[in-house]
Amino acid sequence: MSPALRARSPNVIDEIVKRPPPSPSDKAPPQKKLDIKSRPVSEEPTPKAGSPVITPKEKSDLKEVEKKDSEPSKGDVIDEEVFNQILELDDGDRSFVSAMVTEYLGQVEDTFNEMDQAMETKDLKQISQLGHFLKGSSAALGVRRVSATCEKIQNMSKGTPTDKTLEEVTSLLKRVKEEYGAAKRWLLLEAQCPP
Repeated sequence: MSPALRARSPNVIDEIVKRPPPSPSDKAPPQKKLDIKSRPVSEEPTPKAGSPVITPKEKSDLKEVEKKDSEPSKGDVIDEEVFNQILELDDGDRSFVSAMVTEYLGQVEDTFNEMDQAMETKDLKQISQLGHFLKGSSAALGVRRVSATCEKIQNMSKGTPTDKTLEEVTSLLKRVKEEYGAAKRWLLLEAQCPP
């Protein structure tokens, strides 16, 4: 089990882990073996002695935690403290924030196009510079994940291009575009910009 899953659901996990194994008297009487095909679909196999028994409710809770683990939360995508400071600069009509967000979104799209072109020519120096640029503009607006991944792109792209480096940078570019998609949706909603 991943540490992130354990950290997000200590109560459920602790209950499962701390549950004592069943005593010999708790064991179900031996059952006649059935052909798997003849067993009703609703029957669950009997757990082995000593293994933790997970109730359907606990299974549901674990699935929900795993789902949340794979989806970024708003706090992961956007640094709300930074974004709220920008909101305080606005006069209340959101025109300043809307203009800032619109400018940022245009910059990101242009930068991604330049990064794609640089990847075609394996120009890691250019990718590093573009990663640095996008890291700063994303951080200024509070776009946390994009900024962090762009920093990785910037650092990974330094030096001579190797097949491994190019593969890792390609993977990071794919990831940052997905993170940007989540941030863009949030920013358009929050800044009330037309898409």
